[in-house]
Amino acid sequence: MNSLFGHAKRPLVFGHRGYSDLAPENTMKAFDLCVDRGVPGVELDIHVCRSGELVVIHDHDLKRLAGADGVVEDLDYSQLSELDVGSHKGAEFAGERIPLLDELFDRHGDRLYYDIELKVKGWKDTRIGEKTWETIRKHGLEKVCMVSSFNPFAVRYFNRASGHALPTAVIYCESEDVPKPLQHGWGRHVAGATVLKPDHKQVDAAMLRKFREHKGYPVLTWTVNDKSVGDRLMGLGVDGIISNDPGLFL
Repeated sequence: MNSLFGHAKRPLVFGHRGYSDLAPENTMKAFDLCVDRGVPGVELDIHVCRSGELVVIHDHDLKRLAGADGVVEDLDYSQLSELDVGSHKGAEFAGERIPLLDELFDRHGDRLYYDIELKVKGWKDTRIGEKTWETIRKHGLEKVCMVSSFNPFAVRYFNRASGHALPTAVIYCESEDVPKPLQHGWGRHVAGATVLKPDHKQVDAAMLRKFREHKGYPVLTWTVNDKSVGDRLMGLGVDGIISNDPGLFL
């Protein structure tokens, strides 16, 4: 079995975009809540903005989270840092900003383990993998980070930059937004991934027997927000669960 945070208690538990059930996703408030409530891990999304920083936000388009026109990759961080990405969750979160990956690492360091999802369209190397590896190394967090993406090329470029130093995962699901060849984890071959991250609806005993027991892939599954579903998955032997309400599984 490939090593995945071998120091950590099983099953691994990640707050999906932080504690996004209670706070605006991918904000410092959401990550702070995970630490405050004893959630050991966080899943988060990063982009490279126009000025080159790694920014923590899910969507490419800014409309849903900030109510603004524009695309993350087309704006400088000076512009992105002025946006309010908290008010969509509630007036009490007004003023929450888009964090930098550097800021998150500065704030919480190795108090958490991190699943860093690379948000990249297309197959060209945007240097997000190289920048992510440089940032992880700068903060000395190699032992508490993994990197994942729906885009197997992004993972491939990260593995090339890091020399396969960290666990990496392909994310997949049976969605029309995911190319059919990638809907069942085939992207692992392009990526050189060592971990699988399927939608929880695709996890059953046969899947775990094939990939976890016989092929040696740790399996993290998402997004599990129902306690009974999580109990079933943990009973089957998944290595970790990603949830909007991670407190359910502590």
